[in-house]
Amino acid sequence: MRRIAVLNSYNLPPVFGRDTLRIRGFVERLAAAGLREGRDFELIVVDEEERDAMAEAARRLAVDVNAGGVDLFYAIGTPNAVAAADATSEIPIVYFGAHPEGIADTTCAAPNVTGKIFALPFTGSYKNFRIVRTLLPRIRRVWVPFFEGTVFVRPEMRELHRRAAERAGRRVWLSGRDGTESEIGFKTLAGLGYVVDLEYRELVYTDVAELDAALDEVDPRDGLVMPYNENFHCPGAVERLLEAGRQGLPMIWNNNAQIATRGILAGIGADWTLLGRQSGDAAARILNGTPPAAIPRELHPNQVGWINLDAAERLGLAPSGDVLAYFARQVTDGASEICM
Repeated sequence: MRRIAVLNSYNLPPVFGRDTLRIRGFVERLAAAGLREGRDFELIVVDEEERDAMAEAARRLAVDVNAGGVDLFYAIGTPNAVAAADATSEIPIVYFGAHPEGIADTTCAAPNVTGKIFALPFTGSYKNFRIVRTLLPRIRRVWVPFFEGTVFVRPEMRELHRRAAERAGRRVWLSGRDGTESEIGFKTLAGLGYVVDLEYRELVYTDVAELDAALDEVDPRDGLVMPYNENFHCPGAVERLLEAGRQGLPMIWNNNAQIATRGILAGIGADWTLLGRQSGDAAARILNGTPPAAIPRELHPNQVGWINLDAAERLGLAPSGDVLAYFARQVTDGASEICM
């Protein structure tokens, strides 16, 4: 029996791996192609946020099939795709993920890799990002924290922030005021803020204590915090960010719609449910004999946005009908939803 390993991260407890729609849809599409779990394949789900542990799991699974390895990796998110690609150049890999400013694109373009690429929809263009100006007209600054232990923080970006921390004696937010600031890791984000008249602030932190201290500097009267999913990889960081959002800090999560049910204002991202089904279609083709290189990586354009009405009320907002129409779902704190 063939074996499929799912490298899965970004769970919102109490829902994990097998119960997420991105994995359920994957299995359903395999079944639609005539490949049934328990008869034609065994599914091995690795739920892991810590990067070294995920890399080790991928290496352990990427051994000779006769020694108990796997026949295909399904990697959820670019970091997990990199872990799989670093572990094997032969076993097929199906993934979905983003490559901001080209990060990890070359690694995921290997002949044994295929999947769906998304330009993070919220920050993919100023036309999407300007919803911030309508939803939160008082906002003047957008604050973006990055956990350093992820592929999305390049070595030179890590070094840039390390030097700034040494000068200040602590981790500091770097500022991109005019879209051309050299002391910024993600110049595309600084430029995006400039286009919509928002000052961009960027932080690279090493642990939750540094994140906690940095969040104290954000003024909720004119600041918006915009986390990305790599914050899941730092123990305690997501919980701290959600706590700040529930306590009244304006927050829009980039590329995780469902996280809006946890008390923050909104989440906007790619359609992970659809991506799971599309990944299942690609995996079925590969298991039925199509080489991964014959299935080109393609752009995934779909966007899903959820807005939390309880959080909006806490922030004193009364979104217009046009603003609410931007979001696929209007949710409240603790809304019961199966994890995307």
